[in-house]
Amino acid sequence: MLHHAVGISAHYPLLLATWLLPLAGALLLWSTGPRIQAKGAVLGTTVLGAAFVTALLSIPDALRAADGYVGAQQPLVTWLPGMSLGLLLDPLSLLWTLVITGVGFLIHVYSIGYLAGDRAIARFFAYLNFFVFAMLTLVLSDNFLGLLVGWGLVGLASYFLIGFWFEKPSAVAASRKAFVINVAGDVGIMLAIFILFAQLGTLSYGGVFAHVAQLSPSTLLAVCLFLFVGCAAKSAQVPLHTWLPDAMEGPTPVSALIHAATMVTAGVYLIARCHPLWDASPDARAFVGVVGAITALVGAILGLGQWDIKRILAYSTMSQIGYMIMGVGVGAYQAGVLHFFAHAFFKAQLFLGAGIIIHALGDEQDIRRMGGLARKMPFALLAMLTGTLAICGIFPFSGFFSKDAILYGVLEHGHPYLYFIGVLTAAITAYYMFRMLFVVFAGQARTPASVGEHAGHAHHAPAWLMQLPVALLIVPTIGIGWLAIGGEQSPWARFFEPIFGASLQPLARLGMSEATSSLVVTSVVLLGIATAFFVYATPQALRNAPERLQREGQRMPGMLTHAFYFDDALDGLFVQPTRALGRFCAATVERDVLDGGVHDITVGARWLGHFFRSFQTGFVRAYALVLALGVAAFAAYYVLVGVTR
Repeated sequence: MLHHAVGISAHYPLLLATWLLPLAGALLLWSTGPRIQAKGAVLGTTVLGAAFVTALLSIPDALRAADGYVGAQQPLVTWLPGMSLGLLLDPLSLLWTLVITGVGFLIHVYSIGYLAGDRAIARFFAYLNFFVFAMLTLVLSDNFLGLLVGWGLVGLASYFLIGFWFEKPSAVAASRKAFVINVAGDVGIMLAIFILFAQLGTLSYGGVFAHVAQLSPSTLLAVCLFLFVGCAAKSAQVPLHTWLPDAMEGPTPVSALIHAATMVTAGVYLIARCHPLWDASPDARAFVGVVGAITALVGAILGLGQWDIKRILAYSTMSQIGYMIMGVGVGAYQAGVLHFFAHAFFKAQLFLGAGIIIHALGDEQDIRRMGGLARKMPFALLAMLTGTLAICGIFPFSGFFSKDAILYGVLEHGHPYLYFIGVLTAAITAYYMFRMLFVVFAGQARTPASVGEHAGHAHHAPAWLMQLPVALLIVPTIGIGWLAIGGEQSPWARFFEPIFGASLQPLARLGMSEATSSLVVTSVVLLGIATAFFVYATPQALRNAPERLQREGQRMPGMLTHAFYFDDALDGLFVQPTRALGRFCAATVERDVLDGGVHDITVGARWLGHFFRSFQTGFVRAYALVLALGVAAFAAYYVLVGVTR
């Protein structure tokens, strides 16, 4: 059951400030941005820094205990019975809030350098502030209705940010695609809300979770599946993942903020928040666990076929979110949330590190045209190397602890087949991530000399503005996993015990200890790294690397270059039929029914006018005849009625 401060009437100004500061920044930048331009970047960053400080100061409120509950609730408005809207700050929402504002602040600082000189930089920071407000609305809401509002606003904000460079048709198409798929997920959450309100008469988390037993198994399964439709769309789970790689058309800071640290983890948050629903529905848990495992594997395999550095990171994001969904799906909630926390740092670091490379090479993103950057860009090498070691799960980096926790949690909860998929995915991840690392930094430079002289977007800012945020992210990338040391007595476990303490317990250990599991995973990861080294980093492999990489790209299987044809399948199943229906409606319904109906009405009115005008002859005998016929008709009617009675 969710633990939160139901009935506490105290107000929490720091919580309100954390929530509303980004909105105030967005509104101010939207209204004054054209006049202040570059100063708007500093304003937007300062506002988010203030929000992070207020979030830190709210930690005692999130951990306060009163009447058996942990957390703080700030009432906002009561609309209808069962629809009281408010904010909820407890350990779970606090974690997301700190990541959204903290990592978001670092990305804002980075963006000052990355977007320096852009003619619409104030608008960009307005979008960033608005996105942060939308995410905070999603995670801080104390009810499903507020969550839905935040869910929709996040989709809108991502539409703005992905399509920020709207002069690029590919960016506009990517933003539209992301918005449409996310709206499909919104519909799923709406249907779940309709069912919950019809069955329970409330939409507050506490009210719903306290009466889960009143829902029949079939109703509960339907609610969980509809909620998961929203999770799958927002968190890029198969088959609703196709928007994520296309979203790399947006600026690199957008990729770091939305598609690494915050938005794509909204599905993980929703399942963790609604864990009482999943605890009561084994079928829903099994379904979510399987989808998460498939997504992790598919994302890793598709990463093998990419040469665009941002798309490689996008598919790795998809794969890592699959890990998280698999973890929370089977009931290993603390492990799934731990991987979210670790992933927020090392994946943001990887995207921002890639942005430094792209920035230096004049917006070049094809890794086959890089190479030899280790000597020229040592800081970028450090950033990408530590991030890669973390995502691969190498000790002592954070990913080692979080990924092992998920895999062992999956095994403990009785899913050995999902464990096998997770281990296989770890090996593939190590291979394609280190392939990226070796191709980018090893060997000789393959970038034409002219590249970098004229960037696609003007960049004029001190290098430290981009390097400092990345350097700060390296610290938690290395050290954050140590919070989970100690099992049930670890700081991480004690922090979340009020939230997940009464949740599902492990079912079986299957004769494998956690140390043995870690050894198995590390072994396959090292095998993947070694394979990548022998294929891409040995002196023989580096000889004639440009031609060899070009041939490898040409020989790539069609299944990988076309991303398993998911886009084609969705296009054939939904896009083309919808367009055909639109053409039919335009050519038939609109022309013959809508326009035709209006035309027929006007013709009929005109004919009736002519008909009645024909009686206006001006002759008294004609009018007398009409009156006589009318009287006769009335008389005949009453005579007939009298006879029938």
